[in-house]
Amino acid sequence: MSNLDNSTANGLKSKPTKDSLAVALDAINDRWSLHIVRALAFGASRYTEILRSVGAPRDVLSARLKKLAETGIIQAKSGDSAGAGYELTQKGKDLGQVILVLKRWGDTYRPDDVPLVEFTHDVCGNVFVADVRCEACGRTVKSGEFSVRSPDHAC
Repeated sequence: MSNLDNSTANGLKSKPTKDSLAVALDAINDRWSLHIVRALAFGASRYTEILRSVGAPRDVLSARLKKLAETGIIQAKSGDSAGAGYELTQKGKDLGQVILVLKRWGDTYRPDDVPLVEFTHDVCGNVFVADVRCEACGRTVKSGEFSVRSPDHAC
C-alpha cells in the first residue's frame, strides 16, 4: 500500500504529501524488492537464480519482478535462451548506493554469527565503506545532524 494516501485510519493528521523520499520508499516498499535488486547486482539474472538467491515464493517473486519492471528498476534481458533473464536499468543500478548504506547499517547491527560482505572499489582496488557526506562541507552526516528543509513538507 502506498504511503501517499492523504488520510489515516484513525482520522488524525493526514499522511505526508508526495515528495521525492515518498516516491523512493514506494518504489521499494515491500519485503522482496531490495533483495531482488541485490541478487541482480550480485550477478543473478535468470528467474531461477533470482528465486534461489532471494527465497521468495514463486508467485510473490513474479509479482515483484513485474512491479520492478513497470517502475523501470529492472528490465527483461534479451538474447538467446542462455542469456534471457533480467537486468538492472540505470535506475536500478542507482539503488546500489541505497543498498550500500543499508549494508553499513547491517554490518553494525548484525548478529555475531552473520558474516560481513566486503566490497572493493574498482578504481583503487581497496575495500570501502559507504558514507553519507554533506555536499557543501564534505563531512560525514550522522543521525541527529540534519533537518528537513522543504517549504511544503507536512507530516
